[in-house]
Amino acid sequence: MTLLIQHVLLITLNDQNQIIEDGALIIEGKRLSYVGPAGRAPSGPFDRVIDGSRFIALPGLVNAHCHSPANLFRGLFAASPLEIWRIYWRAALRPMTGDDFYASALLGAMEMLKTGATTVLDHFFGNQAVPFMGAGEAIRAMRDIGLRHVVALTISDKSLEETVPLEKPAAGLLPDIQRMSRSETRESRAWLEECESFISEYHDPEKRTICCPGPSGVQRCTDELLKGAAEISRGRKLPLHTHLAETKSQRVMGRRLYGTSLLRHLESIGVLGPNLSLAHSIWIEEGDVELFAGSGATAVHNPASNLRLGSGLAPIPQFLAAGVHVALGTDGATSNDGQNMFDAIRLATLIHNPRSADFKKWTTPLQTLGMATREGARALGLEAGMLAPGKLADLVLLRSDTSAFTPLNNALNQLALCENGSSVDTVIVDGEVVVESGRLTKMRDEEVLGLAAASLKRLSPGIQKEIAASRALEPALAEMYFRVAREG
Repeated sequence: MTLLIQHVLLITLNDQNQIIEDGALIIEGKRLSYVGPAGRAPSGPFDRVIDGSRFIALPGLVNAHCHSPANLFRGLFAASPLEIWRIYWRAALRPMTGDDFYASALLGAMEMLKTGATTVLDHFFGNQAVPFMGAGEAIRAMRDIGLRHVVALTISDKSLEETVPLEKPAAGLLPDIQRMSRSETRESRAWLEECESFISEYHDPEKRTICCPGPSGVQRCTDELLKGAAEISRGRKLPLHTHLAETKSQRVMGRRLYGTSLLRHLESIGVLGPNLSLAHSIWIEEGDVELFAGSGATAVHNPASNLRLGSGLAPIPQFLAAGVHVALGTDGATSNDGQNMFDAIRLATLIHNPRSADFKKWTTPLQTLGMATREGARALGLEAGMLAPGKLADLVLLRSDTSAFTPLNNALNQLALCENGSSVDTVIVDGEVVVESGRLTKMRDEEVLGLAAASLKRLSPGIQKEIAASRALEPALAEMYFRVAREG
């Protein structure tokens, strides 16, 4: 199929950050073949022509970190530190079935597509009672709805008490700790074999599915597991994804386990490199910023969840000044409560300003829009994230006649600071129109919402039971949190 979009305002976010007032795009198959002034566009014939005179064209947004099983649980949990919040989030997963993982993935994908995201990295952890923890059902959902899906299978082989700086837990807590650990962990060799099987079965870029290993976090994995995951990723030319230094207690645990920072430990075992993306990257030691930049790895900034859980703020201005690659993510809906990348863009543009006395170093809309597009695509190894010939035809058309863009004073500023996703009219992924006039084209919105509501209704009794059974762990984790917070 060949598609012409003509007389459109182009925000290319290409290497020159060109903005073309009266532009045109031509899509041939799954790629962009022309991006430039409308007056110079090649003539047809075209299978379809879209009048873009009331639209702004933007590269499709790349959500570089989320957890699709969380979408059913938005708003369920009170704000609390990550280590406490996590026991309840993991508890909610235990009753889920394949149908629930499918419904949850659809729900998040619908929100992402309708607010301009065309790709998501899904750091997937579900339920070990379901094959591949349920990731196959999430893949089926994303293919059905049309979203490009990078699935990082979450793996860990350390028990809870090995990964957080608890004081010696009371003997009465050990069964609860072991129960939680059994639901999450597996022996390293078994996990690596699982990853290989998962990738062999589901990895298919032609179907918009990329599969890769996703170690849960440095401190939650043995070196054998981390190195094995890196070997799989590099051998297959795939991305690699993990959490890094999300909380102060994780920084403390890194020193306790390795005698150095978590980032330097990754370097020492040969895992740190350009194909690695590191969600959060908040508690980074000052001397590690240059190491981060030199490695070519990507920090994935998740401002909403970091605020909700009180984890801290990643040193984004320092990262950008040093040349660290930074992408953006929403994180999961249990720690963010939404999957809207425009929320992430706005927060990332604003929240770092009070930390710098030099206003000339504040984060700009152009920088955060780049994080949400080309930097995310780069981290995932995709030829996307900008409007340029030869790139994947992943793009968004936003109406320019909405309150966000009326009057249209500065398109970049208004995209980052005024837009909330409600102006999104058309979304194209791989050359296919998957949202048109604000509605899904491959499924009905009502079908997605109905499946999600039915899943949660069925799950609720089991979830409440699992959450209640996990409460015994909270006092020990709260003690740990306050103790670490008092440390320098």
